[in-house]
Amino acid sequence: MNIKRTKTGTVTFITPEFPIIEESLDPLNHKIKECLERNEIRLVINLSQVPFIDSKGLEALLDYHNKIRKRGGTIKIANPNPLCNEILNITNMTTYFEIYFDLEKAGRSFL
Repeated sequence: MNIKRTKTGTVTFITPEFPIIEESLDPLNHKIKECLERNEIRLVINLSQVPFIDSKGLEALLDYHNKIRKRGGTIKIANPNPLCNEILNITNMTTYFEIYFDLEKAGRSFL
């Protein structure tokens, strides 16, 4: 499972290329842990390559949200496909995350 990490200024972009489901959380957990170790606390999770998120994936996103907030940072979500966007809306994840449909806008929102 591939996951990309890029950094622009103080913003780190994480792009998983797999469903965020229970069976595939390890690579994402590892990448977020790396970001925390580097004190990278302005994160954008780019969902452009994520076809689906299950309940364990949502729990993981909330866990990341809480860990980053404790350090004074923020996680924002970018480019969810229609299904992922619907899942985020139905589960009220929009109360925890700012959601952007443009990756650049998500990154600029930290300014």
